[in-house]
Amino acid sequence: MTITTTAPAGSALTTRDEYADAIGTAIRASAAYYGSGDSLLDDASFDLLVSLVQAYEERYPEHTDPASPTGKVAGGAVPAGEVAHTAAMLSLANAFDPQDLRDWEASVVRRLGAPVAGGYVVEPKLDGASLAARYEGGRLVRLVTRGNGTSGEDVSHAIGTIVGLPERLASDVSFEVRGEVLLATAQFERANEIRAAHGAGAFSNARNGAAGTLRAKGRPYTVEMTFWAFGAVELDGAVLPDTSHAQVMAFVAAAGVQTAAATPAGLTVVATVAEVQEQVDRIAALRARLPFGIDGVVVKLDRLAEQAAAGTGSRHPHWATAYKLAVLPLV
Repeated sequence: MTITTTAPAGSALTTRDEYADAIGTAIRASAAYYGSGDSLLDDASFDLLVSLVQAYEERYPEHTDPASPTGKVAGGAVPAGEVAHTAAMLSLANAFDPQDLRDWEASVVRRLGAPVAGGYVVEPKLDGASLAARYEGGRLVRLVTRGNGTSGEDVSHAIGTIVGLPERLASDVSFEVRGEVLLATAQFERANEIRAAHGAGAFSNARNGAAGTLRAKGRPYTVEMTFWAFGAVELDGAVLPDTSHAQVMAFVAAAGVQTAAATPAGLTVVATVAEVQEQVDRIAALRARLPFGIDGVVVKLDRLAEQAAAGTGSRHPHWATAYKLAVLPLV
């Protein structure tokens, strides 16, 4: 099935019919991705479509449809899962160009009431499926999908199949890591070889393959995936570093969980938004040579106190944004 919209890609929605069609397309794309994992609308195209819907709603608020995906985690297509999240697991707001990035900085400064003092973290936005992994006493006990942001699906059957998420850590620490699970390029190729050997169809692309594999049960074969952490939450009274995001990620890495710092793109802390843009351009230039898919670059306030002061909205934190890169053909 090919998903299309009435309005040409990138053009403004001008009629209620185009608006309704765009909402339907977004909901179907989200439902397919978070269900079977087989959505033909890539992440960047989905974000663009939602931005067109949002722009229409800002022009004609009286036309706003309650079913609209704007302001909803996963586009509102994912029902509540069986496992409550320890803390909300939200989407990120998007930036598409240098001006959007500067506008985001200005909004952060307004919320803080002062210039950003603690710098910014820059890391790749891995193109896979968001996952929460809970460690208790150093043992991996549960995996939960992002779901609707407040609860997700228990996919603990995948424990032991994901590189970067060891079943046992080097110490008896307890915490929850949040990150992205995906099929690296070599894993994607191997996965399709394995599926062909078992008479199954090839994955259409690595992103959908990861989403489908994570939820699959009872297959007569195993598909290996890879995880990189981008955040952590305290559990059972355990204490994480309380100064900066970079320190939290260093703590998680020292415990044995793979983080975004271990990717070729790395995790970089810079002082200014101009330096952020330089890092975005650097990662964009690396994109074609990376051993996995990315669809953007994540920018966050590094100092945890400034994150708390900037606050969080209903769908996304105000202290972070995803700088989306140009759409590439699905692989």
